[in-house]
Amino acid sequence: MENIDSFFSISQLLLFLGILLLVAEIIFFGFATFVLFFLGLSMVVVGALMSINVLPNDLMTAIFSVSVLSLLSAVVLWKPLKNIQSNKTNKNIEVGLVGYRFSLDVDIPANKPIKHFYSGIQWDVVSDKPIARNTPVKVIHVEVGKLTVAPSE
Repeated sequence: MENIDSFFSISQLLLFLGILLLVAEIIFFGFATFVLFFLGLSMVVVGALMSINVLPNDLMTAIFSVSVLSLLSAVVLWKPLKNIQSNKTNKNIEVGLVGYRFSLDVDIPANKPIKHFYSGIQWDVVSDKPIARNTPVKVIHVEVGKLTVAPSE
C-alpha cells in the first residue's frame, strides 16, 4: 500500500483541510461556532510553517502543533471574536417598514394612535409628539399592528 506522502505532503494536506474548515465555518455556520475556525486557522498556520521548513513535515509534529495552536488561538481569540459577534450597538437599520415614509391626511395627537390602512392592513400609527396633517413622517419602530412615526427630515 502506498504511503499518503506520495500523493500529498502533510503540509499540503494541512493547508487544504485548514482552508476547507475555514470556508465551512463561514459558509455553513456563519461564523457562529468558532471551533472549525480555530482548527482551520491552526491547520493553515502549521501547514504553512511546514512548507517553508520551519517545522518538520511529519505526522506527529502536525498533530501536536495543530492541537497546541488550536488551544492557544481559542484562548487568545475567543473573547475578541465573541465581542465582534455580539455587537451591542443599536444602529437604526432600515429593514422592512422601518424607514418607510408617507404622509397622513389627519393630525396625529401625541401618544394617541390613529388608524391608517397600508398594504391591506389597518395599522395604529402613533407618535410621541403631535404631528400636523400632511406632514411627511417616517416609520421609526414597528410592532405587531403598530407603527411608531416621527416627522421625516
